[in-house]
Amino acid sequence: MTRSSRSQGSLAVSTLGYALLCLLVRGPSTGYDLAAQLRRPIGYYWTARHSQIYPELARLEGAGLVTHEAGSGPGPREKKTYTITAAGRDSLAEWLVHPPTRTAPKNELMLRTFAVGAADPLRMAQMYLAMANEHGQRLAQYRGQLAALADNGAEDRGHPRFGNYATLRFGVAYEELRVAWCRWIASKLVDGPS
Repeated sequence: MTRSSRSQGSLAVSTLGYALLCLLVRGPSTGYDLAAQLRRPIGYYWTARHSQIYPELARLEGAGLVTHEAGSGPGPREKKTYTITAAGRDSLAEWLVHPPTRTAPKNELMLRTFAVGAADPLRMAQMYLAMANEHGQRLAQYRGQLAALADNGAEDRGHPRFGNYATLRFGVAYEELRVAWCRWIASKLVDGPS
């Protein structure tokens, strides 16, 4: 688990903790709903395991960054609805303005591309075209979501979903680049040496 150097009290808040605060700043939510939001839309660019969420919420609550209200749930357990506190908002606001920690890139496609000459060019071209199709499908999803957000005014900086709009714009640009690049390298492999 990645830890941030910034902390609230004696607790160093993890990146997952800040991800949860990013969601809770939009409004109260249950742990179940937070897990769903971590799958989509946040799962497009940052992931966490479901088993990490509840312990992290307990740490955030212990640090005074979130509180919860308990109510009856659908099963034998109580349903907890979490709310960010003023201290949580302050901690999140401070974290947001600092550059992210640099992480080592891991991209299996680029690793395979580095040694592309060791494989059959036509089979590699097929793999790249399959990747282009996969990225194309994701691109279509992102474009649809982006259009829906734009229709609701989310491209305005003051809109509560402006962050969603901004991240989707990045996702669209990223997927467009991946589709074009995969098709380019496939065409180079099919056409042979130049």
